[in-house]
Amino acid sequence: MLLASGNATPQERREWAAWHAADPAHQVEWERVERVQRMMSGVPADLASPTLRRPAPRRRQLLKSAAIAGTASVLGYGLWRESDGLGTSAWFADHRTATGEQHRLALADGSVVVMNTATALDVRFDAQARSLRLHEGEIFIETATALGAAGARDPRPLIVDTAVGRVRALGTRFLLRFEDRRLNVAVVDSAVEIRSTRGAVRRLDAGQQVGVDETSIGRTESISGDMTAWTGGSLIVDNARLGDVVAELDRYRRGRLGCDPRVSELRVSGAFPVLDVDRALSALEATLPVRVDRANAYWATVRPRGA
Repeated sequence: MLLASGNATPQERREWAAWHAADPAHQVEWERVERVQRMMSGVPADLASPTLRRPAPRRRQLLKSAAIAGTASVLGYGLWRESDGLGTSAWFADHRTATGEQHRLALADGSVVVMNTATALDVRFDAQARSLRLHEGEIFIETATALGAAGARDPRPLIVDTAVGRVRALGTRFLLRFEDRRLNVAVVDSAVEIRSTRGAVRRLDAGQQVGVDETSIGRTESISGDMTAWTGGSLIVDNARLGDVVAELDRYRRGRLGCDPRVSELRVSGAFPVLDVDRALSALEATLPVRVDRANAYWATVRPRGA
């Protein structure tokens, strides 16, 4: 890309800055350009498109990069999902997991955070608070109080910030999943306090979950199923839609894993290994009338058997 190459002229940089500032939609499109650039930088040389290796066009074509990115992403996504699955806001996070990776993080106060696939987290402890920031992904937190650790009497609040709100732990075990600008909060033990960016406040007790977005806190619901099973490497479902199961497994696999609409409504029960998606797919093939169509190492679709 011309800007990243260092070859852009001052005039071209001014034109880009004016275009970028003119419309919020341009900023979104530019983030897509950056994602494609990162994605293609990781593609093996023998898979990269010759078109993408041509010398970068100048001036007006620079301002059309957002439109070109849409075409490039069709090719790139099928070949290679960026290695960590994370957006630009998470590049410099303190702690990150790649797609298909999990990590257990011990905090200074004795609390424990388990990070799920494609997750980015900052940790900041100071005299006033024990602060975490979840940029993207999913975490399970066991506070020092819940674990009976040495920091259980720490008077500083343990808080987790996201782009849509803040969650304060009240001596608890809880889950946070933040993706597509939506936060889901589920409490396993004790309680948490949720405060949205608009100022709405909600207490959530054990066995409850709720969704939070940029405008509101949703309706409180009961937790269904074992939402912490992923911390042990499993996806446990009971009479779930195959389409939903495949979508969940897709979070742990580089590339794209899709489900043919003709089989998406099939019902599934069982435990599947999230850190070995190929084995999970083999289990689905063995128990359902489906097959996995693998176009290449990165693109696969669950289809009707015989289709």
